[in-house]
Amino acid sequence: MTNSQVKQAIDETIGSEPLMDEAFVQKVMQKKQRKKPLPFLQPALVVLLMLAVGAVLYFTPNQTIQAVEIESTYLEENHQQLVADFYEAIIQEDKKALAKLSPVNSEQAYKRYSIFEFDNPVEVIKTIDTEKSITLFLKLQANDIDYLDELVINKESEMIELDITQSMVLYTENIELPKEFLLEYKEAPYAPVLENMELNLAGAEVKQVNDHILYQIPTEEGTWRVFETPEGKRLDLNVASDQPTVMITGTNDQFYIIDSKTNETMYIYRNKTGDYQIVIGQLEGTNVMTFADDFHDEPVLFMSGSTPKVITTEQGHLLYADIFEHSELTNPQVFYHAERMGTHLLVEYVEDSKQTSTYYQFTAKDVLLDYRRIGMLEAKPEHFTDMSIANRYNDQLIYIFNDNTIHYRGNSLSGELIEETYTNIQIKTKDDQYFITGDNGFSWTLTRTAPRILKDEKGIEYTVPVNFDDYYPE
Repeated sequence: MTNSQVKQAIDETIGSEPLMDEAFVQKVMQKKQRKKPLPFLQPALVVLLMLAVGAVLYFTPNQTIQAVEIESTYLEENHQQLVADFYEAIIQEDKKALAKLSPVNSEQAYKRYSIFEFDNPVEVIKTIDTEKSITLFLKLQANDIDYLDELVINKESEMIELDITQSMVLYTENIELPKEFLLEYKEAPYAPVLENMELNLAGAEVKQVNDHILYQIPTEEGTWRVFETPEGKRLDLNVASDQPTVMITGTNDQFYIIDSKTNETMYIYRNKTGDYQIVIGQLEGTNVMTFADDFHDEPVLFMSGSTPKVITTEQGHLLYADIFEHSELTNPQVFYHAERMGTHLLVEYVEDSKQTSTYYQFTAKDVLLDYRRIGMLEAKPEHFTDMSIANRYNDQLIYIFNDNTIHYRGNSLSGELIEETYTNIQIKTKDDQYFITGDNGFSWTLTRTAPRILKDEKGIEYTVPVNFDDYYPE
């Protein structure tokens, strides 16, 4: 059908007056005729489009950033952000970003932190702020286990330093201080003697100390201290800070050299053979306080800090004991601090947001005991091995412990015999208390109030046939 025929048909159907001219009909017909694309053009466009999208994805940097939040009581905001950026660079394995934050080996860092989850805020547990650095202990989590990560912020470079070879330690939130400290005394080391060495005393401070001489020689590292004996021997006392030194003398054989900046104290002792022994530690301030007790032959000195010591002399020789050496401390030792309080030792455990402390005193030459336990009757689970206890005022009411079972025998108010058995008995102890549990909700708490007396939570007292302290079941 031609355009003219179409126009004529429409005009005849609607009426005699034409509604559309021939040019309009021509335009409509052209639109109805769709152009067929070339067969090879559509696949080519698809391929080009895929290449373009691939190129964009390849050259566009990864924008999925896991934001790490740092929670701290004392750390300033800029340092909190520094730590957050450090962890984020490791999570994203962004070598360039990590290199700007820390000199750590990137591959080793990725491996070290790969197991940890950073979904929750990272809490700074402890902050140690010194003149040149800030040491941080941060709590990280992996599989619901808490670890402590130790980072050091260098104040000069504003970069994070990390000992990648040092393993992380487990973190325990609720700690208890040790019941006691068991001490091992050792002979103090001897001061090294400088042999055939000329000293450059230009600018040195020379101080007469009784019949000895202390030389303080300035060096690039600090002040080098040399101690000269009456016999002319020169002892190397190592390098101290550039701050003044406080010199305190005890007897003619005792010398205390205290660095006024760090409170690091060097105790020098001339023993009975004329040799010089030294012990290095810290004092609280510049006061040297010794005390006598019933357990040591000579006066005792406590050195404080996170590596506290007991110092004494015996048979003309200097002895010392590291107080924390044989103690299983919970969390790092740097969290602990000790100082002398009279004849007691105060031990504190300190985090940024909490602390706990207690006093210890000598109960033997080699034992420092929590003072609260002195005179305390200790409870032990083995006390109830094949043991019977009876009501203190009615010995017909008896409990017999045997093979994880308690057999009870007694009389009711009417005189009727009552016998009961409690099974699957478990006994836990703390200090002077026994916490006894069993099947069917059985629970019983007993407290030692005397060598052979126990008291339960209702105030009822019981007796045992032997003194538990002398009872050693096989």
